[in-house]
Amino acid sequence: MKIGTKIIALLFLGMTIACSDDETTTPEVINEEEVVTTVELVITDIESNESQTVLWADGVNTLDNKPKIALAANKSYITSVRFLNASNPDDIENITEEVIEEKDEHLVFLAPENSLTDFVIASNPDADAIDSDNIGINIVTDWATMAASTGTLTVFLIHQPTSKTGTTRSAFGGETEAEAVFDVVIE
Repeated sequence: MKIGTKIIALLFLGMTIACSDDETTTPEVINEEEVVTTVELVITDIESNESQTVLWADGVNTLDNKPKIALAANKSYITSVRFLNASNPDDIENITEEVIEEKDEHLVFLAPENSLTDFVIASNPDADAIDSDNIGINIVTDWATMAASTGTLTVFLIHQPTSKTGTTRSAFGGETEAEAVFDVVIE
């Protein structure tokens, strides 16, 4: 009987220790993906300082109805991107602020496609948000056009990329929080 009582006491003590360890463990914080309904590009001609704002809105723009970016050949532009949650039109949330705040967990990838071979996009280290590894996340980029051409530009907002270097969307890993396709005409 004494051995049985000791075993029960040891089991109770083990359960108490196990429970108290669980209670002191901090729960893992899960950083949820953002809801993005609108992608806004503000494109400014560096020479003339003239700007154009082009919007992609979920539910409005489709692959058959892409917003159009009009650029001139042989020009330089500075472009900024904003991500918005307009699920509630009375309370539009600027997600860009959270993206910048969580710059280690985000990357904007701009992918020119089709015949936009003379369209160069580069990070703008003077204006862009820079992560803890000293990598720009492409909220602000420099664009350079050469010859006239047409094609599309896809803007991806990537959450928790596994890499921040690459030339294709798949090279970055992570989850796509936004994917907006724009027609580009360079004249």
